[in-house]
Amino acid sequence: MLFEALRDSVRFPAIWLAGAAYAALDALQLVLTLQGETFFSVRLLVLEYLALPFLLAGAYGVLREADSSPRRLVTEGVKNYFRVLLPALVVGFAAVILLLALLAPLSLVGSAVTTDLAAGATIAVMIPVAVFLSLYDTAACFEELGVFASLRRSVSLVLAHIWEVVVFLLTTAAVLFAFGFVLAVAWTTILYNQLEPLASMPAGELATFGPAQFAAMIGPVGIALSAIFYGAFILFAFVFASTYKVQVFRSVADATPVEPQGVYDEKGRYYKY
Repeated sequence: MLFEALRDSVRFPAIWLAGAAYAALDALQLVLTLQGETFFSVRLLVLEYLALPFLLAGAYGVLREADSSPRRLVTEGVKNYFRVLLPALVVGFAAVILLLALLAPLSLVGSAVTTDLAAGATIAVMIPVAVFLSLYDTAACFEELGVFASLRRSVSLVLAHIWEVVVFLLTTAAVLFAFGFVLAVAWTTILYNQLEPLASMPAGELATFGPAQFAAMIGPVGIALSAIFYGAFILFAFVFASTYKVQVFRSVADATPVEPQGVYDEKGRYYKY
């Protein structure tokens, strides 16, 4: 499936167009953050979150229909925008409620909720959520499911094919880590002279070292190079993760057909719609 995903990334360049749009927004947000433009960077971050479901839905539509035209990208993005966005909002809200439910009893009994404890609880909540709901967006776009139906479909597919999904997640993480490491080495090599003072900086000074000081250290050229390398990583991550996820979803969905929807009457008999 990995090689099929790489093949699809070449066959359908419209996916790169969607990835480039998101990478450009993310790189611009990085530049604004380094320059201390917090007012604009925060608002651009919100725009990114709102644009991502549109771009993902468009990419999934291109792969589903095997049509790489920009028109298909836009049409599918508009058509399935809320199918991707709304479940994400529901999951995010439920995750916050669950996290508060875990931490609230500790605060009520007088225990201090430390940063490490909060981070551990967040990880404990987010890992199962990320695993079991990892296929909700592809299910929503490929099978045209509603909010809760797409979430249930993702959970059922993951439970039925847990090994395939875990391999997909670990492979995606490994590939992105390897690609990011290569880019980081190249970026560090190019900006070695500007970054060298960091090696001799005291630990106390490093603790207070912020984005503004870092931007001043690497200069305008360094900021531009940072944006380019970061944008390249985001572009590759978007294209690779979306094409690979589609291959995995098609494989597990074909092996686990969608259950027909229906209702039970008062005698417990099931009627299909």
